[in-house]
Amino acid sequence: MRVVAGLVVALVVLAALGWLRAQRTAPENAAAPPDVVLLTLDTTRGDHCSFLGYPRETTPRLAAVAREGASFIAAYTPTPSTAPSHATFLTGTHPRTHGVLRNGWSLGPEAATLAETLAMDGYVAGAIVSAFPLERRFGFAQGFGHYDDEFPRDGASFDPREFDGIPLDQGFDRRAQATTDRALRWVATVPRNRPMLLWVHYYDPHAPYDPPPRHRGLFPPVGTGPLARKVARYDAEIHFADDEIGRLLDGVDRMRSLEHALLVVATDHGEGLMQHGWLEHGVDLYEEQVRVALLLRWPARIVPAQAPAAPVTLTDVAPTVLGLLGLPPGAMRLEGRDLSPLLVRGEEVPPERALFFQRRFYTTTERAERPVAQGDMTAVRAGRWKYVEAPEQGVRQLFDLAADPGETRDLVGQLPARANELAALLHTWHEAPGGRVTAEQPISDDDRKRLRALGYLY
Repeated sequence: MRVVAGLVVALVVLAALGWLRAQRTAPENAAAPPDVVLLTLDTTRGDHCSFLGYPRETTPRLAAVAREGASFIAAYTPTPSTAPSHATFLTGTHPRTHGVLRNGWSLGPEAATLAETLAMDGYVAGAIVSAFPLERRFGFAQGFGHYDDEFPRDGASFDPREFDGIPLDQGFDRRAQATTDRALRWVATVPRNRPMLLWVHYYDPHAPYDPPPRHRGLFPPVGTGPLARKVARYDAEIHFADDEIGRLLDGVDRMRSLEHALLVVATDHGEGLMQHGWLEHGVDLYEEQVRVALLLRWPARIVPAQAPAAPVTLTDVAPTVLGLLGLPPGAMRLEGRDLSPLLVRGEEVPPERALFFQRRFYTTTERAERPVAQGDMTAVRAGRWKYVEAPEQGVRQLFDLAADPGETRDLVGQLPARANELAALLHTWHEAPGGRVTAEQPISDDDRKRLRALGYLY
């Protein structure tokens, strides 16, 4: 009996040791919440990313991520400006709901963010942003225990010492190498037994297009003239940001293992590059300014190598993250669609889903050099059709994106019934409560000067 009893005790001990060993070696794994890594690239057109088919290899590191996850072919921002689109990314609401319709306006404390929601669930949340429009003074630090928005003058893209005779307290932006370094330093401080939310914003594809020489040499101009040179430098800036994203992901993987992390990469808006008479962004709603890149990777849940074609928007990011994590939205007033059923089980998103766009309101005293920007501009995409309207500018246009993705042929005259149908849909949305937001938020003269120096109309 003693022998039998001894064997039983030994087996129990061995089983207990085995269980403890499994707990130590199992990834901070299956049952544990995954890390969430959010990466945003400023001013990066979806159609200039090689992982979405651009012929120049601008995004080799993101292409590797896309092969292991899902990259959306038709992803959009609701508005082509940095602060408004990032507010949408963090809240899952349209700009007219969160109220940030232009750079320099603040995200109010009533607009609950993804960071606040995940922090309530035990996440250690840190953000490293790279440009003035996302400074904490504008409300973007909500929910983040660590928020790095320091932009030393040394190394900034702009000469930040003064503008119009007004001294400035720091630089306008931070280059990608410094942002990666700061992000990795913070990640190293996060306890291994706590889930991490990391948001890193890269600004470099934004004008002025000034890539490091190593990246510039990879992208000689295609054609001649100033525009060809600018486009080549723009592509090299995207490659530079992609390279730094790769360095960041390698570092995070060494410290915490990305195999068990949810990774989201999005661009905030595009760039005109003179397709409709505008080099930069913020002035109109054509595809080159509102079409973005969006990809998600989580080996534990997301089916790899997906390229969904249905139109999606940055309002979908927050509800999708929560859907993948199985978390309730808490105080968030989500307006986007949870795409997790598509990513995990292949369920379709309706291809005719209507997406709405809104440019910031320009007063009669604010004019771009060319073309003139005045009043409202709104747009809607439904299936293959896109309708754009700017009454104060005399703009009313209809495009067939399937046949004319560059929006070069206005079909309003040929298809008035289709145009009127989309106009009615757009007007119903625009005239709904909260649709027309034209009032100004107060902004200091110093902030106004800094935004003008960044190239934003103010």
